[in-house]
Amino acid sequence: MAVPTLVILAIVIGYPIVRAVTLAFTDYNLIGGAAASNFVGAENFQELVDDPVFWQSLRNTFIFTFGSLAGAGLIGLALAFATENLGGGWRFLRGLLLTSWAIPIIVVAFLFRFLFLDRGGLLNSVLLDWGVIDSAIPWITSTQWSLFSVTIANIWQTTPLFLLVFTAGLRAVPNEVLESARVDKTGPWALAWQIKMPYLRGPAVIVALIATVENLNSFPLIWAMTEGGPGYSSSTLAIYLYRLVFDDFELGYASAIGLVWLAFLLVIAWWFIRAQRGDQGGRT
Repeated sequence: MAVPTLVILAIVIGYPIVRAVTLAFTDYNLIGGAAASNFVGAENFQELVDDPVFWQSLRNTFIFTFGSLAGAGLIGLALAFATENLGGGWRFLRGLLLTSWAIPIIVVAFLFRFLFLDRGGLLNSVLLDWGVIDSAIPWITSTQWSLFSVTIANIWQTTPLFLLVFTAGLRAVPNEVLESARVDKTGPWALAWQIKMPYLRGPAVIVALIATVENLNSFPLIWAMTEGGPGYSSSTLAIYLYRLVFDDFELGYASAIGLVWLAFLLVIAWWFIRAQRGDQGGRT
């Protein structure tokens, strides 16, 4: 019964990986095609080591990914604790906080483009009116602020995921444990940090893995807001690979970068899975 699933996975996932491995050792170009491609061995990987755009994109990817992870995780955790005991008609507030997760990513990108416009943008208008700044800040058109802007947009988009998971984790804390802590007159900070937080470690590892993989491969948000620019200031590896294939048509070199990126993703996934098993073992 598993054969149909394995066949589909082999076609959809297995073949592209094998094809990428073969292309990574050639100078395959989409314009010249297979007839003009030659086996170049490890030249693509040597070029990768000396490619400054690759290293800049890799750096941007880490900043974007883990900046978004830290920001969304902390905000989601704070909101989960803040809305934990909401009752009655106030429960709609929790649902309202989750709405940004349901908005299509392209819509989020254009909303933040409008928010960060140099002239007429909502953020610059508010900051100018309050006297915080003297002139408009080029949030998405400068090399200094473009990566920061797309990271903020991604934090806003992914925070509800953390809020949802942490809220479910707080509901899983046994009432007996909470009642015992209250009987012992445990303070609110100690109750949150020493009693509730240990129950959130498992969900935190899972949601962090999901968010990390999504952020590492994020494309539409960044492309719709800045297209990886100005220059390569907000370009991640996903953006750089897209440019290599569809602007420069260098499929062989792009495949080499893709293989390195795939190996790195597998290492991250393995680390998270190991952390999750360690957390489960510690609880046991």
